[in-house]
Amino acid sequence: MRRLPRLFFFSLTLILACVLSAALPFIADAQPTPNSEVAHDSSQPITHYQLPSDKLQNARGLYVITGILFFVSPLYGLAVILLFLRRRWMVKFRDLAERTSSNSFLQALIAVPLFAIAMTVLALPLSVYSHHVSRSYGISVQEWGSWFRDWFVQLLLVMILSAVLGWILYAVIRKRPRRWWLYFWLALLPIVAFLTFIAPVAVDPLFNHYELLQPKNPELVAQLERVVARSGTQIPPSRMYEMKASEKLTGSNAYVTGFGATKRVVVWDTAIQKFTIPQIMFVFGHEMGHYVLGHIVKGFVFAMSVFLVLFYLSYRLAAWMYSRWGAAWGIRSLGDWASVPLLWLAISVMLFISAPMLNAFSRHLEHQADQYGLEVVHGMFPDSSQVAAQSFQILGEEWLEYPDVNPLAVFFAWDHPPIASRIQFALTYNPGKADEQPAFVKNPPNK
Repeated sequence: MRRLPRLFFFSLTLILACVLSAALPFIADAQPTPNSEVAHDSSQPITHYQLPSDKLQNARGLYVITGILFFVSPLYGLAVILLFLRRRWMVKFRDLAERTSSNSFLQALIAVPLFAIAMTVLALPLSVYSHHVSRSYGISVQEWGSWFRDWFVQLLLVMILSAVLGWILYAVIRKRPRRWWLYFWLALLPIVAFLTFIAPVAVDPLFNHYELLQPKNPELVAQLERVVARSGTQIPPSRMYEMKASEKLTGSNAYVTGFGATKRVVVWDTAIQKFTIPQIMFVFGHEMGHYVLGHIVKGFVFAMSVFLVLFYLSYRLAAWMYSRWGAAWGIRSLGDWASVPLLWLAISVMLFISAPMLNAFSRHLEHQADQYGLEVVHGMFPDSSQVAAQSFQILGEEWLEYPDVNPLAVFFAWDHPPIASRIQFALTYNPGKADEQPAFVKNPPNK
């Protein structure tokens, strides 16, 4: 079997070094400046997305750093996983697991979590730097002690989940070496559905504090129930939650999560603090659009369909890599625990390639939710389009979204439409016009 050429490792290291070297001047120029406390003047109508000069400078700096990290992170990850294979670290984990027990499940509990720990620790420098950038630009206020606590909890969850999934994957590979990609995908369907179901009640509270929205915000809930009344569905106050985001972040947000009995709408406390009630009603209408239009289920179906193709391509890529370098890496077969990094590499490559497709579908759903939000609040307060544009403007200022985003960056990395395009759509879409009937909310507006 051929060894992976040393030239390849040298070239990868050289590319990574060149990217970092080229990035240094941009990072130096992208130092944050103090943000002004004055947001958009609400007395002036929004005509397009723009930022005050200090926020614009910070938004550009953050945009540059994020773009650089978009290229550096996968290159760094590739270098780490190849080093893992070349140094045969996973072979040592396999040997330890096999010496400890002959039971495959117990072996999975040893080998796979050790790999997860190693990869997470090796990725820590980039994670630390990303949090440093968020703190420097005023997006995060989370102290390092709290951040490392979250990092450790996340690591524990990854260890548990990876051990279970690894045991299932390798049991399938050993029994169905030519069709493992299909059988593992079938096994993954109920697991992902179950994780989606339990996440709001078992996982999310490990990282943030949640409480019912109604006890502290009865007036807001009453207004949100007006929006719900127009949707033709049921979202009782018992499914409306407030998340204490201000303990860690400065920006606003809301989202829909869960599945079936755990499905809920979550509004961040930062949104309640900074948005007017009409603006929150629009943001809630957007999230309710995800709820009513079944985007969680649609996203699940689409993502799992893509994953079926990715698993097959990963199977082919992993088989090819094993045939060329498996012996040099100490891998006995694809059913050997030592092949974990190889399979991880194959799947990671396919995920990176498929990211534009997944992001495009996500942007489509977000655009539908924007449209639904505009339709469901139309006529409930004066100039709902302007209220929606104001909401997007505030979000852009809080999260420092750069106004002049490169379309290629959107194509590769954006899972939401850019704020500039969302504002333009809000200002130009009028579901009340006779020749522009609403696509989702057919009932006349509640005044």
